[in-house]
Amino acid sequence: MKRIFSLMAVCLLALGLAACGSSPASSGEPKDYTAILTAARPAKENEDLVIFHLKDGAYTATGGYAADLTEEDIASQGAMCLQVLGLAEEDVEEAAFSVSMMNVQSYGLAIVKPAEGRQAAVTEGLQAFIDGQKAAQENYLADQYAIAKAARLDAVKSGEVVLVMCAEQDAVFSSIKDALA
Repeated sequence: MKRIFSLMAVCLLALGLAACGSSPASSGEPKDYTAILTAARPAKENEDLVIFHLKDGAYTATGGYAADLTEEDIASQGAMCLQVLGLAEEDVEEAAFSVSMMNVQSYGLAIVKPAEGRQAAVTEGLQAFIDGQKAAQENYLADQYAIAKAARLDAVKSGEVVLVMCAEQDAVFSSIKDALA
């Protein structure tokens, strides 16, 4: 009789541990990275700068001049911005990002869910983007150099790597981090 109760206790414990092992992120709704970036940045940036989204090898775009782009333009410009950020499609499971392609502005926002085993590559690529912006602006535009120098790059608890290079980067970073939690 004791063996039966012991066996039942072990089974109940195993079921309890299995239930605890499922994470809320995997059982909940997927995060909308584009909406998170849109909410985190000022309305003027949403009007002026496109947010590209990459998932399953397909690009979409919103904000800025996105309504004027063809699907081919979105794919081409999205891939170009991803490359500017120092990333390759194989590094990314999913990402939303916005980058200024103008040399007169240090600007880049990104939420990147790295592909399996690619977190180091994602972090290194985004750090190279920051370093490149600092080098480009150091002796050119002091205000833009200050923005690049203050850029935030961090992996958050939910696994995404977040880049924030813009004015008021601390507030934007906090907003993104809170939304991902």
